[in-house]
Amino acid sequence: MKTFKILLIASLLSILPIATSYAQLPEVSKSMAQIEAVSINDADAKMLAKLPGIGKKKAQAIVNYRDENGVFTSLEDLAKVKGIGKKVMSKLEGKVKL
Repeated sequence: MKTFKILLIASLLSILPIATSYAQLPEVSKSMAQIEAVSINDADAKMLAKLPGIGKKKAQAIVNYRDENGVFTSLEDLAKVKGIGKKVMSKLEGKVKL
């Protein structure tokens, strides 16, 4: 009986790394599924609304600002749009481009 317990424990310990790797698989998949950065000068309101911290109203405000003032010359110019502050800008880091 003691030998059986030892074999059972040993077999369970041998599959532990596999189970741990499998449990981490969704996290790896999430990081791999990142989309390419969205161009704030080319994207329409529908595409912009998918960005974190940007809803339909802010997306439309971005498009309106772009139409009235021309293209954004830097990513920091996005903060000139009403409703987009430091907090939203930090959420957009790496997700937007010119």
